[in-house]
Amino acid sequence: MGPRSLFDVIVVVDWSASSTPKLGPDSIWTCEHGHPPRNISTRAAAEREFVQLLSSHHDRRVLVGFDFSFGYPHGFAAAAGLAGAVPWRATWQHLADSVTDDERNRNNRWAVAAELNTRLGTNRFWGAPPAQTGPRLTARRLPGTTPLSLRHADTTVRSTSGRLPFAPWQLLGAGSVGSQMLTGIPVVHRLRHSPGLVQRARVWPFETGFTNDPCAGRRDAIVFAEVWPSTVPLDVGGHEVKDARQVLALSAELARLDAAGLLADRFAPTLDPLIAAAALDEEGWVLH
Repeated sequence: MGPRSLFDVIVVVDWSASSTPKLGPDSIWTCEHGHPPRNISTRAAAEREFVQLLSSHHDRRVLVGFDFSFGYPHGFAAAAGLAGAVPWRATWQHLADSVTDDERNRNNRWAVAAELNTRLGTNRFWGAPPAQTGPRLTARRLPGTTPLSLRHADTTVRSTSGRLPFAPWQLLGAGSVGSQMLTGIPVVHRLRHSPGLVQRARVWPFETGFTNDPCAGRRDAIVFAEVWPSTVPLDVGGHEVKDARQVLALSAELARLDAAGLLADRFAPTLDPLIAAAALDEEGWVLH
């Protein structure tokens, strides 16, 4: 008998912070392993589709990987004065309460970033179009903003893959992830607390810990995790759009690891205790 898989369903999401409805490159792509990738034009439509998809798999274990960071470097919530005993929860709640995003992708992420810079007392967030810049949000990174730069997970990915994830503070430009975080974290927060999903859903590693059973034995568990598709080689012939190829490739790789009994250990990396504490408290980790 072969190893028991952790998950029945694996979904990978390539997120987008576009301010208008958009299809094709640099828009939202999702792939449920074993199915063709889907392209969704707005975040609101994507959120509805996720609720429907997860609800349809009501008696199955589902992994959903999003390609943006789930947390900021250790010390962020305290520096920003965000209320809450647990830093990651305080940050997620603040973003869920502050970010508005309508049916046409119109959102206030620039204003939220500027407000966070005000809280931080420095222009940590940067990278905005000219019409959105001001004293508290600049187009370029200001000198002297290196502290709180990267998470431990980001430097670990760099050391193992040779690739350097962008810092969460950059909001605009190729490879940047800051705007995806500001628009994506509120969506995962709402999915996590959606009435039909709240009893099943957990966020890895914040709510599960670093464990080789993130489903905690539940047959209907939903686990949300942070992924980085760029760590998996692309099948150049899989799809004409790179984003679609990435979600295809990563969902297939995660399914391969799971079928071989190798995915469980990816949820329980061996970390220095201080790094593990920072990851569980505020930073999160990348499933890779």
